Amino acid sequence: MPSSAQSPSALHDLEGLCVTLCSILEREHSVLRKSNGLIGQGVAELEALQIEKDAEIGRLELMSRTEDAVLAAREQPEFAQHIREQLTRCKQLQSRNHQVFSRIVSAQRRIISVLREADDDISLYDRGGRTRDYGVIRDAGTA
Repeated sequence: MPSSAQSPSALHDLEGLCVTLCSILEREHSVLRKSNGLIGQGVAELEALQIEKDAEIGRLELMSRTEDAVLAAREQPEFAQHIREQLTRCKQLQSRNHQVFSRIVSAQRRIISVLREADDDISLYDRGGRTRDYGVIRDAGTA
């Protein structure tokens, strides 16, 4: 990476946004992992991070399209490549978080599906080791 004296300000601003975005994505991953897939835990934190992430992405998109950023990238191709690599890292982190979130949602759907299946009998043992049937009441013909 070139020294800061050689790099135009627009590229430094973009680099700072990339670093901030990666930090947000790391925090998001931490929340997703610590919640252990339990929806309800960490939801408020995830929502706040999503708002913060959306704002940073918006700023990054706007700033990357400015004339200053385009000219700076032409003048400093090595530094511009460094920023592209950071953007690729952000995309990888976002993809990882999306995969974790998708697994959480899938697990929640399976849990809900199992809980909604009314035809399954649920048998539990009491303290005496006897089975107690908590199944659905069936017609006398099927019991």
